[in-house]
Amino acid sequence: MAAADVAEPTAPVVPTAPDGLARILVRLPNWLGDVVMAAPAVAAIHRARPDAHLTAQVKAPFMPLAAQIDGIQGVLPVGNDRSLWQLRQRGRELREKQFDAAVVFPRSERAAIAPRRAGIPVRVGYGGSRAFTHGVTKARAFRSAHRTSWFGLLAKAFDAEIELPWGFGVDDTTRQAAERLLLAHGRDTSKPLVVFEPGASYGAAKCWPAESFGRLAARLLEMGADVATVGLAGTRPIEEVIASFAGRPLIHLAGRTPDLTALMGVLSLADLVVSNDTGPMHVAAALGRPTLALFGASDPVVSAPSGPGPARVLYDPEPCSPCFLRLCPVVGHPCLAKIGVARVFRHARDMLDAAAG
Repeated sequence: MAAADVAEPTAPVVPTAPDGLARILVRLPNWLGDVVMAAPAVAAIHRARPDAHLTAQVKAPFMPLAAQIDGIQGVLPVGNDRSLWQLRQRGRELREKQFDAAVVFPRSERAAIAPRRAGIPVRVGYGGSRAFTHGVTKARAFRSAHRTSWFGLLAKAFDAEIELPWGFGVDDTTRQAAERLLLAHGRDTSKPLVVFEPGASYGAAKCWPAESFGRLAARLLEMGADVATVGLAGTRPIEEVIASFAGRPLIHLAGRTPDLTALMGVLSLADLVVSNDTGPMHVAAALGRPTLALFGASDPVVSAPSGPGPARVLYDPEPCSPCFLRLCPVVGHPCLAKIGVARVFRHARDMLDAAAG
């Protein structure tokens, strides 16, 4: 299943931004996976306005990824912007940059306040709010399409169409640092490398059971692969459960990649990434790495991995799926628990064989 297989809904109303915009602020989404899925729209704006200077504004941890998007020439951090004072301060900061236009990807009104306070004359976003001079309307149907299409609506304001797949690479310095990190934690470079992302920042409802990851690790280790686990520091308890079921040493990297650049380096070296529906899943796909994605509470029609490499999605929905909840209220979490280890292993083995061939 791939994003390109999804039929697009009928066209919404998209006002056209004027020509001659020299400096464009791109306010990116607040989730890592959404930043990846917004990248094709940003790249499309760059193709349509190649002479414009594009500056991305994004959460500080995601700045290394934003810098990789085609056409981005500068990156600014997003503040907390919780109080009126913070919003005013952010508006003053943006005013000093003298942007001609702002493209606001988050749907939240809060994300649109600072560009408006900054007096940016052209403001593109979703809805008919006064916060936008060029608001995209009648687009509700696109909310059930893949996020790349949803974000692509903002590119249409610049007479631009997204091009898929979108991808990026890492530089030699990042790759070499990742190689050293893996070696320091037991990597055997003679073996294929499988990377697990067994957590999910959004919530546990997205997570395949840790014991299933552990049993999958045992089978992959038996066939001669190295298995590394990645994630935030909060993923370490999951990592320990996986290790206990694997029965052999794993490469423990949860909480040990100091920033997103380091994680991108590790993912770039993977022969296969097995992941819940997470930001790192989308990063791996954009890096062109073979990606095996496990879906439960979320909808692969909306957020399946989309990138230049091979990707597969396993999804066995229950009547309540997709629920988009952070925690599953159903005992046993059946939508993900029923995805069997043997089935995931078959797909993993097939993808590793294809990568080796």
